Order: sequence, then structure tokens, then C-alpha cells
Amino acid sequence: MSTVVAPRMRLFAVVLWVVAIALVPLALLTGGNPWLVPVPSIFTAFLAWAVLWRPRFELTDDSLTIVDVRRTSTYPWRRVQEIRTKYGIEVVTTEGVRRTWLATRPTAALGLRRPGDGTTTAADVPEVADVLRAHVPAPVVHDGPPPATVEAATISHRVHGWSVTAMIVLGVAASMAAAQR
Repeated sequence: MSTVVAPRMRLFAVVLWVVAIALVPLALLTGGNPWLVPVPSIFTAFLAWAVLWRPRFELTDDSLTIVDVRRTSTYPWRRVQEIRTKYGIEVVTTEGVRRTWLATRPTAALGLRRPGDGTTTAADVPEVADVLRAHVPAPVVHDGPPPATVEAATISHRVHGWSVTAMIVLGVAASMAAAQR
């Protein structure tokens, strides 16, 4: 399985985690409200994971999985019709166009991790799009009656409801903790 990530987004997530961790002891040492920094720090750390670290593409021989902030979608390759790069990476499927969080602009810096070595190599949007396009099958030309049996190619979407809910709850709790000051 190959994986496409955004190394700069992940680096920013690590920076936010370091800041969130460093603020907790500082807040506890300076006194005041003990909830003023830990709750916003937890919110910041969780947001960094959900928005900056988690988004990725996973490519297998059978399917393309897009992990975004709000949902994970798995598309069998035969349901993918085209990969566009005008506004970042857009996946055109039989369901329509899916814009991705990972590459929202054509100049996004991405990283490609191929199976085996585990190292991530730098890639730009056109390079990643070419890797994706290599998996997209050619359109099937029907010459004659349709086949008697058809194998289903189900597109699945799994909403990240718990993480969206956690972001909202932690955001409200962080705001309330900050309002206590």
C-alpha cells in the first residue's frame, strides 16, 4: 500500500503538539486557574491531529482511500473516472467530484511513501496525480449485451462523527476555560 501525506502539515502538527505540551507546566507554575491552559492545549493537540496529521491518501491495488477531516471514503479503482489537478487534487468518480483536504491547491507539497522501504519522498501535485492516474482503469467499451452478472464495486464513506464532536466540545470547553480568567 502506498500512502500520500502532506509533510509540512504534519510538521506544523508536531510544532502545535510541542507548544500545547509546553504550555501546561508553564500555566501550572504561574498559578491562576488550573484549567485555563490544559483544556485549550488538549483542544489544540486534538485539532492538530485531526486537521493536520490524519489526512492522507491510501492506495492499494483494489482501491483509493481518502482520509479527510470529516470522513474517510474508499473508492474501488473502477469507480474512479479521472484525477484532476486544476485546484489541487480532485477525484472524479461515478458519484461526482471529490475535492480533498490533503491537496487543496496545485502547489501543495506532498510526500509519497511506497510499500517496502517506509521512507517518504517529496512529491508535488502533478507527480501524485500521475501515481493516482496509473491506477485508474481505462473506460470499458461495451460491444454487445451487458454481462449476465455484475460484481458490486461499493463506494464507502465513514463519517468521523466522534472527532468532529470532540473538536466542538473541546473548542467550547477551551472557550469557557479562557472566559474564566
